[in-house]
Amino acid sequence: MKVKLSLPKLFFAVIIAGITFPAHSQNPYTLTAGARQAGLAYTCIATDGFWSSFHNQASLGFMRKLSLGINQDNRFGIAELSNKTFAIIYPSGYGSLGGVYSYYGYSEYNHHTAGLSYGMKLGPNIAAGVQVDLYSTRAATDYENTNELTFEAGLLYKPIPVLSLGLHIYNPLPNSIREYDMPTIMRLGTSYFFSQAFMTTVEFEYNNTGTNVYRAAMEYEPIENMFLRGGIMSNPLGYSFGLGYSGRVIQANLGFITHENLGLTPSLSIVIFIR
Repeated sequence: MKVKLSLPKLFFAVIIAGITFPAHSQNPYTLTAGARQAGLAYTCIATDGFWSSFHNQASLGFMRKLSLGINQDNRFGIAELSNKTFAIIYPSGYGSLGGVYSYYGYSEYNHHTAGLSYGMKLGPNIAAGVQVDLYSTRAATDYENTNELTFEAGLLYKPIPVLSLGLHIYNPLPNSIREYDMPTIMRLGTSYFFSQAFMTTVEFEYNNTGTNVYRAAMEYEPIENMFLRGGIMSNPLGYSFGLGYSGRVIQANLGFITHENLGLTPSLSIVIFIR
């Protein structure tokens, strides 16, 4: 009886997940963590920061503090579509190690993501990084459980202090080696500081399934350590906004991203810098 009563919820979650998970692209595997990144419409592969390091692992090369972070986003205000993420960055040698775990869904349909990454500087202004990803999907009743393994890698180059160029590739592996197809995605982006308090960033995402995405966003610091953000993305059309605080010990951000048909997804993240 319990299974029968939960089937409508399960069916709803699977359909929504297949169409809109995550909120910022059509790839059901890409990490969505980071309220700052949500406020920037996930235009983040050419930016620094704790959660940016898991969108472009090259950013780990510029991270020099032991840090812990938690994030939650609630897809369209539906509890069964919430996503909880935990991560750690540990400076080591010429770069930093990163670990991330994300849980999406609820008891009868859930998706687990675990990643282990490392990024290091290749020179004063350039860094590279790589991450191995493990995915596990579990569903109730007769739905088949799945496990997938892949990797992603990126470069981050800062030719001058106010300009950053980022390149990231996800799953550069042929689908012939696995049972289920996974998309290959390449992202190219840039960020520029017009002043110490005002940054803009743009990004293009190529997906081998034919779903290409354009993004643009801005971040403004009206007073010290306080930030306002906004952005726009295509395919599906969406807008984002957010605000945050960044101090020496703690960083807290709130971000919102819209979907043209399904509504608003709020995100909240907190990062603690230990040393």
